[in-house]
Amino acid sequence: MSMRRIVLVVVWLLGAGRAYADFKHHPIRFALSTDKESYYEGEKITFYLTITNTDTGQAQPVLLPHTQNVGQKLFCLSAYDKATNTQLLRYTENPQLQMRVQDTGSVQIRYLQPLEQLVLPIYLNDFADGAYHTQTASHHSFGVPLFAGIYRVRLAYQPNGIALGDSLYNYHYHTNAVLPPNGKLAQPSNGSWSNFCTLHIKRSADSTVTIEDKKYYISTDGHSYYYHSRYTPKISTDTSCHHITDLPPDSCSKSQEYFYSYFYDRFAEYISRFEDGDIREYRKYSDWCPSDLYTEQYNEHKQKTKYALQLPDKRFYSITYHQPSGSIKEVSYCSENGTQCSVTAYTYDRQGLLKGKRVYETSPCAEILIDGRMRSAKKVTNLEGR
Repeated sequence: MSMRRIVLVVVWLLGAGRAYADFKHHPIRFALSTDKESYYEGEKITFYLTITNTDTGQAQPVLLPHTQNVGQKLFCLSAYDKATNTQLLRYTENPQLQMRVQDTGSVQIRYLQPLEQLVLPIYLNDFADGAYHTQTASHHSFGVPLFAGIYRVRLAYQPNGIALGDSLYNYHYHTNAVLPPNGKLAQPSNGSWSNFCTLHIKRSADSTVTIEDKKYYISTDGHSYYYHSRYTPKISTDTSCHHITDLPPDSCSKSQEYFYSYFYDRFAEYISRFEDGDIREYRKYSDWCPSDLYTEQYNEHKQKTKYALQLPDKRFYSITYHQPSGSIKEVSYCSENGTQCSVTAYTYDRQGLLKGKRVYETSPCAEILIDGRMRSAKKVTNLEGR
């Protein structure tokens, strides 16, 4: 072997050793499951969280909910779409507990022996006898109803920010972070995540259903089903209509299913699917301008043509693509009120090579006073095409 190859091998081994030395091993594992294969809309959902100490040599600590009634949640659920062509986060829990009990309470430390497992129940849609306000295990909600469909749910263990957790863990954003030698355990800053658990929710044949403590009156035109927040003798698509679906009773999925939800002054959600259930178009949008809270669009070959979202700093970002090349067509950034947008349009030659770009400013929205509040609305001139 040449000297050069020997040096390269030594450098690689040193790098590999450093990578292994910096790897943050988390012996506590979380697995999520349900107590049965499917549920009906509004039915109490029981998740089982199995916590395992994978260490074969020593006990390991984990925080558990105890009498905590206010403050930060230790366990948070997130629901993703069933589609396989994208990992689409549909809903996530408010990380803060909102219970009426005033006693702050606490979390507790539990030491699991080597390979020991602990199973905890977690309830969703449990409002019976006020349980939502008195039982920590029941206080889980996505803030909107989980209408019929197939979801992929996972749980995050999030001790970061809880005093007892901060005394137990060193938090890190990546596995090669250098942590202080203070005897604390390593823990990802964004929490430890469970597996994905598939959740099947079927449509009921009943004319009324209660989900998340909200009663809905269901009407049909023979093809679609309309969920109204108040009783109405006729089908209406006003603000009282919170959901439209074409799923038949006792079903949670169908070919090219239609899904639409609307929650006034919060968001609307629209889904168009391919026959296999993958996303053709997903839109989560608001009543106001700019409206794209989150968008994914795909062509008939499942190639992404548009992606848009509201950024953490409240600006709106959008990008469109030429397909099948995947080259960028246009990128835009808009202010929170949409009165200032910067757009970059790209042009290509016949070989698909970048030829140039043009940057220009637009102002698609205007601020107006509505019901005593300043709102951003799409300019009338844009609506009229002038």
